[in-house]
Amino acid sequence: MRVSLAVRPRKKPTIPIEAETITPASFLEGAEIQVWRGNRELPLDEVFAVTIEGAADRPEDVEIVLSGDTSRMKRVGEYMDAGRIVIDGDIGMHCGNFMSGGVIEIGGNADGWLGREMQGGTIICRGNAADYCAAGYRGGRKGMTGGTVEIFGNAGDFAAENLAGGTVIIHGNAGDMAGVELHDGTLIIKGDCRRPCGNMSGGVCVIYGIAYDMLPTFRKMGTEIRDGREFLSFTGDIANRGKGNLIVKDCTYQD
Repeated sequence: MRVSLAVRPRKKPTIPIEAETITPASFLEGAEIQVWRGNRELPLDEVFAVTIEGAADRPEDVEIVLSGDTSRMKRVGEYMDAGRIVIDGDIGMHCGNFMSGGVIEIGGNADGWLGREMQGGTIICRGNAADYCAAGYRGGRKGMTGGTVEIFGNAGDFAAENLAGGTVIIHGNAGDMAGVELHDGTLIIKGDCRRPCGNMSGGVCVIYGIAYDMLPTFRKMGTEIRDGREFLSFTGDIANRGKGNLIVKDCTYQD
């Protein structure tokens, strides 16, 4: 089954659309799907031009394609456990919240909290991701626990905060405090970042660029070769009695 959802033109395009009902499983349940636009709950076909081709018995066999101005659309793919969602352009906050399976592919940029507390599946973002990508929510102690998030652009601050499992790959630069409170899992940053992995207790973080203002509470263990290049290897954060592995191509320390 292929479900095409094209956002209808709106008089006030800045009003957000709460779209946690847009998951592959929703289109197999038979109930009328509704979304919130601002403070109004509306039928799906009042907000989108809907086209459905083919049929499916399992969410694994459903693909949803979102097009039009989706930049203010929140919570797409929340609790998604199978199937595929393809977003042609940008997407709003909380895309893939608590996702446990399936694939979400974003052609543009993603707003904050992409893959929040994700448990499994795959998220691919072809553009940039804003703050708190693959992180836990404020006040929580556990972030992403499984699956893969891959960002082909840059990521904002606090990427992979409280990471407890799975893999996060950022092909560009990350902002401040990437991997803070990292417990387990793997964070790979192909570019630069600032103050990574504060209070890290476990897991692995590999930075192919420069870690600026690196915290002094990491113990240098030596060097290692990755992809034919020499990297510096650290353990820590020893301020938290941590035993994480922080591997960087180069770093600077705070003055």
